[in-house]
Amino acid sequence: MFNFGKLLFKNSSKTVPATDKKTAEQTNEKAELCDTSNKLALILSAISDPVIALDSNGKIILFNPAAEKLTGATFQEVQNQSITQILKLYQDNIEIPLTQFITTDKTSDVPTFKKDEVKFMSFKNKQGVVNLISNQIKGGDKADLGCIITLHDITELKSFEAMKLDFVSMAAHELRTPLTSIKGYLSVFMSENKGKFTDDQNTFLTRISISTEQLLDLVENLLNVSKIERGIFNVSTVSTDWVEIVKQTFDQFAERAKEKNLEYTLIKPTSPIPKLMLDKLRIVEVISNLLSNAIAYTPPGGKIKVSIKLSPDKDSVITSVADTGEGIPKEAIPHLFTKFFRVSGKLEQGSKGTGLGLYISKEITLMHHGKIWVDSEAGKGSTFSFSLPIEPSN
Repeated sequence: MFNFGKLLFKNSSKTVPATDKKTAEQTNEKAELCDTSNKLALILSAISDPVIALDSNGKIILFNPAAEKLTGATFQEVQNQSITQILKLYQDNIEIPLTQFITTDKTSDVPTFKKDEVKFMSFKNKQGVVNLISNQIKGGDKADLGCIITLHDITELKSFEAMKLDFVSMAAHELRTPLTSIKGYLSVFMSENKGKFTDDQNTFLTRISISTEQLLDLVENLLNVSKIERGIFNVSTVSTDWVEIVKQTFDQFAERAKEKNLEYTLIKPTSPIPKLMLDKLRIVEVISNLLSNAIAYTPPGGKIKVSIKLSPDKDSVITSVADTGEGIPKEAIPHLFTKFFRVSGKLEQGSKGTGLGLYISKEITLMHHGKIWVDSEAGKGSTFSFSLPIEPSN
């Protein structure tokens, strides 16, 4: 049988006219695009995350079953409709414009737009929270493909986190009242009967007092974390003598350092330190937490040094707490200021920490527009530092 197709694509200008070649190439290109589109639609239907493909005008051309479930709308209802009419997306209560998703640059593989915890509302009045990624596709302009939006639904996760925060907040509030009473009555009892107890009785009462204090600290940390997560943990700043604050806090930990036979030193600044705009109650938590950790993780006979100095550009004050303890493994440092993180190994032995102190310290420092960091090497000790900005003079 005569094969016209083979004849059409022979590499001979005598048998195949140029116009026919061009037509054939266009036909093949359209067939390939159609085949690619069908394959893409099949792949998208099997993806568990909602995926929406838009043309260059922001109209929906693909809408997988997961997107139908998320929005409550079918593909037939939304096909060729503008995404802005079907799905409203909000970041910090401001609607995200279509121009954030679609650009004219089709040469980059880097996501055009990426945001976590984006609120959405569909035209079917379904709403929730998603993590969003918008990607441009190389060569997508040939098929009038503007972008592909991928959504990861975290609505249930955020709801569960809110429930956890409610429980933590309620439990902490309920625990704080009886613990405060225990601490108060115990203090009065020990004070009024001072000298009447044996050494063993004094030891027992002291341990009860310390344990009560630790429980109260834990409750306060849980309440603070709950406030931070809800965005209601605020600072109220006033002009403060930072050097005096550090000295007072340093003195409060002197007895604990002495009990552990630590060389405990405060290095005074060599340059005058201006007053800083601080929330005294909050910022004392930071320096107290760093001192407490340094004492807890430095073996007897070790050294702890606290220093205050101006930054090289003199726009902030840097406070450091250096110890000769076990040090922190390199792989643990990036996670050190996250919630509930505790370093495994020697540092974990004997530790009663919850992994909240450094997280809270970081948040308090950020609220003061400062930074906190650590320089450490396993087996050679650690230096925790944080900076606090100097208010420009008027």
